[in-house]
Amino acid sequence: MQVAGLDELKQAVKALDPEIVVTDEGLAKKVVFWNTLRTIANVLVIVVLAVGIAWWANPLRIPELEQDWALSARRIVLGFGVLMLFAEYVIPVVRLYKPAGRDALGLKLVPRKSK
Repeated sequence: MQVAGLDELKQAVKALDPEIVVTDEGLAKKVVFWNTLRTIANVLVIVVLAVGIAWWANPLRIPELEQDWALSARRIVLGFGVLMLFAEYVIPVVRLYKPAGRDALGLKLVPRKSK
């Protein structure tokens, strides 16, 4: 299915079309940007949660990490990490589809998971 606007793209994603071609260059750039954000968020969530859990466990027994300010900061870091787990659900286009290249028509999107 060819789409030229955000509303058409949302409808195509809801319909779970086997291939979506984004013909609008501006929308194609947004989709690529959203895909980049998804990748960054997936890496960031692993790093943030690893740091938060290591900070919480304090395996080196650093006394500064046992203070009250550290407890609040640790909770904030872990809360941010948990929120980042759900970041990709905000943008269903990149959660369900991945870019598969460009051609003369525009940016091709294919499902991430094959049925």
